Amino acid sequence: MRPPNSRTILLFSTLGPWPFWAGSEKYWFDLVTDPMTNRANRPDSQPPKKTSSGDSSESSQLRKPLQFHVRLAESPVTRKKGELLRAAGVEVGYYRHFNVEFLRRNISRVRDRILRRTVRTLPWYDEIGKLKPDLVWFNVDGLGNFLEIEYGVMLCRRHNVPYWIVLQHAAEDFFFSSPEAAESAAQIATGAKRFVFIAKRNRESLERAIGLRLENAFHSANALSPAEFDRALSVEPRGSYGHAHLYNLGRYSPKDKGQHLIVEALAGERWESRDWTMSFVGVDAAGREQIERMGAHFGVPSERLTFVAFTDNVDAEIARHDVLVMPSLAEGTPFAMIESMAAGRPAVGTPVGGIPELIRDRETGWLARTVDVNDIAEALERMWADRERWPLMGTAARQHVLVNNNEERTHSELLHLLKSDAAA
Repeated sequence: MRPPNSRTILLFSTLGPWPFWAGSEKYWFDLVTDPMTNRANRPDSQPPKKTSSGDSSESSQLRKPLQFHVRLAESPVTRKKGELLRAAGVEVGYYRHFNVEFLRRNISRVRDRILRRTVRTLPWYDEIGKLKPDLVWFNVDGLGNFLEIEYGVMLCRRHNVPYWIVLQHAAEDFFFSSPEAAESAAQIATGAKRFVFIAKRNRESLERAIGLRLENAFHSANALSPAEFDRALSVEPRGSYGHAHLYNLGRYSPKDKGQHLIVEALAGERWESRDWTMSFVGVDAAGREQIERMGAHFGVPSERLTFVAFTDNVDAEIARHDVLVMPSLAEGTPFAMIESMAAGRPAVGTPVGGIPELIRDRETGWLARTVDVNDIAEALERMWADRERWPLMGTAARQHVLVNNNEERTHSELLHLLKSDAAA
């Protein structure tokens, strides 16, 4: 039941692959569980300010607390996350995603064909009409899934409910499959009360794909909490001499994360005479086997490549290494890079997604000119030449994310906008 004098936000998590939880969820999860959100929701947190005429109705509307209703695709992982959300006072519900419910998927497809519907029915969005929230939040994990929210958007229009879209990831060369798909995407994007982008280049990718500039765009940022910064600040800086411990942090996904480019860029005579190892942190057994195969193919000695399975103690792994190497081919703004920079580690990266917003070349890291392996190899050469400056650049990297990627700033902005848009 909706609390009295509150504004209801119905948030649909991403429609990514099983188990329906990845880095894209951290952005909204941290917001709705942030103690700042609960403080901002207290009736006495923002006293009304009267206008010159004595009218305080607008500020009174903004003082109404936000009640989040979160809907998650069901999996063992999201069930555990749901318990944490409920502990923070969030109303949580689950739905059986088509990816794991074959019969329901096909029944809905047959019904859509019989009724000649042009928009695919995803029944979990029917709750928009039942709850009639003050605002709907669609969290989209990538442009490849963008049209999956079309049915939900249609229901928002039908019930006169404003909606937000938050895009977490985009391929640099993304385009829709047809003019009709591009037009549908344009209608969805321009109809949003606010379209939140985590990376400026993600906005450019979508605007190019639909051929429109989005006047409702808002640029936010992935960020760390004060507690996460405290842990990162406890990581000691490393020296600039001796054996170089390079690392890549994240799941094995060469089409997005570009781990194969690391192996290829480190092949060759120059790197044979240097004292280094490259660690892949967070890859599974299948990913390790693939990387080892690539190493053998490019002639990189096996002892140069080391592997660490998924770990919850990311800070400990960062502390053991010197420089992050992330030659991504598609990105939002990677949390792995933010965490590493917060711990005082400079990074090598590609001009993709939000990486250029994190890496200031030769100040906080080394930015490759393109995603071509030759340009990545050139960035690694500059990194090696700057070895004496690694500690100084690590300090600059830490300061950069402390200022630009902290949740105290991003959450304050988002809460103000959510209250304003939900009250409109």
